Amino acid sequence: MRKFNLTITALAGASVIALAVPAFAQDATPQQAADAADANSDIIVTAQRKAEKVTEVPISITVANQAQLERQQVNTVNDLSRVAPSLEIQQAPGQNTGGGGAIRGIGTQTFSAGAVASVGVVVDQVSQGNANISDLFDVSRIEVLKGPQGTLFGLTTSAGVINITTNAPDPSGFSARVRTELSNAGTAGSKFGNQVIQGVVNIPLASNAAIRISGVTNLRQGVNKNALTGDYNDNDRYGVRGRLLWEPTERLTVNLIGDYTKSRAENGGDFFTFVQTSGPGTALGGLLRDSVGITARLASCGVTPGEGNQKYCSGSSYVGRTENYGGSLQLDYEADPFTLTSVTAYRKSSETGFGAATNVFRGDPLELQVGNGAVNRKLSLFTQELRISSPADQFLEYTAGVFYSNQKQTRDPESLSVSVVPFPGLTIPIVRNPGADLDIQDESLAVFGQGTFHLSPSLRLIAGGRYTTDRLSMDRYDYFTPADPFSRTILDVQKFSWRLGAQYDLARDMMIYATASRGFKGGQIAIPSAPAKPFVVLPEIPMAYEAGLKTTLFGGWVADLSVFYQKIKNFQAQQCTVDSTAVISCVQTNINGVKSRGAEINFFGKVFEGLSLNTGFIYAEATYPTNFIGTDGTNIGGSQLAYAPKYKFTLSGEYEAPVTGRLNGFVAADTVWKSRVRYEANSNSLTTFRSHWLVGGRIGLRTDDNRYSVAVFGRNLFNVHEPSLMQSDFPYTTDQREQNIGAIYGPQSFRQVGISFDAKF
Repeated sequence: MRKFNLTITALAGASVIALAVPAFAQDATPQQAADAADANSDIIVTAQRKAEKVTEVPISITVANQAQLERQQVNTVNDLSRVAPSLEIQQAPGQNTGGGGAIRGIGTQTFSAGAVASVGVVVDQVSQGNANISDLFDVSRIEVLKGPQGTLFGLTTSAGVINITTNAPDPSGFSARVRTELSNAGTAGSKFGNQVIQGVVNIPLASNAAIRISGVTNLRQGVNKNALTGDYNDNDRYGVRGRLLWEPTERLTVNLIGDYTKSRAENGGDFFTFVQTSGPGTALGGLLRDSVGITARLASCGVTPGEGNQKYCSGSSYVGRTENYGGSLQLDYEADPFTLTSVTAYRKSSETGFGAATNVFRGDPLELQVGNGAVNRKLSLFTQELRISSPADQFLEYTAGVFYSNQKQTRDPESLSVSVVPFPGLTIPIVRNPGADLDIQDESLAVFGQGTFHLSPSLRLIAGGRYTTDRLSMDRYDYFTPADPFSRTILDVQKFSWRLGAQYDLARDMMIYATASRGFKGGQIAIPSAPAKPFVVLPEIPMAYEAGLKTTLFGGWVADLSVFYQKIKNFQAQQCTVDSTAVISCVQTNINGVKSRGAEINFFGKVFEGLSLNTGFIYAEATYPTNFIGTDGTNIGGSQLAYAPKYKFTLSGEYEAPVTGRLNGFVAADTVWKSRVRYEANSNSLTTFRSHWLVGGRIGLRTDDNRYSVAVFGRNLFNVHEPSLMQSDFPYTTDQREQNIGAIYGPQSFRQVGISFDAKF
């Protein structure tokens, strides 16, 4: 409640400041006018590194503009899985390499320090690498591009791209905005608390220059709760972005952007809670017997395992912190007949303190305790891109360039301990691993280009290629093996990726296309349990085929239909099991022959005046190869990949109608349906989650000039407990029917009800 009251105070203060300057913004800015025009006619995207109508781009794309993102309360990158049926973002700590999740079932879930993503996150034309953002605020548009995008977006986009565009500064006038979403644990049925405050100020500097400053505060209480204290875990994030737009001449445009984000998570944040436990059993290969059982031990401190369990019990208190910041300089010069673009960027992130794995089970009454020490992880990323682009609508329309990236990462030793505590005051050490120093560098240089040949007014051919040289190296000093502590592992790769295709206009507002793409994603260096040495996980090479149709309905509602087939050589997978010492051991490996095939349909935009509707459905059969053996020794060949629903449906819509001469009422719906999802690469049905609906919505009032609004919202109204991750075989499991199972739950897993305010000045 303390933070909820502080949030109300902060909101009131921000509103007073904003109300003091209403005279500066009586009219819509050109940016707002452009957004309104897009909503009523053409939807513009930059999926091919230039502004085009979405119906003219031969790529399957799901587009969400600012209005849709706000009505669906998409405040983080993780929330984007509710926008696009093809996109799944796994929210477990440390797993979601690069932040982009999986598209059509294909993604990279790994703890490997040197891994890169299959789905790249690009913000204002800057690849985020593994220094990715988490919060989304003051965003103009998000495009989810499906399939390999390496010819234009680089080596971390073998499954797709999340292309994010923020709002540009506007030199024509001052404007400001404050928007909030407020909920409190226990109020109106909310199972956790969350207070989000976003603000933006646009300041003209001259007729050709402006600066835009935006920020966010995101305070969350829960979803996990300590049964011993009754307190929810606090998860707090703060972010700010500044963007300068300057057009010193008619030919030159300068964009200078900087951002900073920090976060703080208590007691592991969203981590494992027990959802199924058993009675008496053994651990440590039978050396330890618990005659009481985990169920009874957890009950003694107020924890009842079961689906949706939010509680743990721990007398310890610890905090983990992250910091992420960066800047970019983009120069665009109109050197007729082409445009030259330079994008220089630097990003840095750090993770310090005690994180999710500091206390794995978070159960003080348990005899067996597993934990990791403090972390100190630092990562930096420098990128430089130079591009040349031709004018549109000439015989050969092209984009070509060079791209350089250098990502460096260091990790201080992270200790691991396994102990038996038969009674308070006596601790018997079982495993003590002091950890290792890691120094990882990933350096890449690529030359790329893509062209469109206009053979006739209706027929176009597409050809593109990218030649990449990449060196990944890891130096490791292992304090667990002092006799042979040092190892150096290097992976050098040179690969050519390409794209070929054709598109044909069937009518003025209808286009069909077909493409074939060979992608590339760099390798990994996996770190097995000591004393084994690091080893190479080979680069991932997808071969993808796609055909689609795009058309415009009712004057502004876009239909995007596609069929796809993708087969992956050396798919990079991670398989986690609980070893004989009760440690969760994850092994990275290559799997040949993983396939993803299916069909998808998306509709987005304005159906008619007053009704905006975005909806989509995907059938994606993403499967293990024939005769693939899972972590439990069973043959799961041909079955669905972990974390990949075979079917998924999304819908987001809003209907607005006048209530009075000055007020409009609106009602919005936001729903997702998924088929059953498995969380482990095995046949264990206990670590799958059933097909389910997640339903939310808003109802409220706004002024007819769209400057002020208030609404009541709900997310996951039926309180469906969809996990982020599940893990079987926790210690003391003696019977497969009575396994001890843990699950990680996130904000998507529980009901949230609250109120939102929005004011524009």
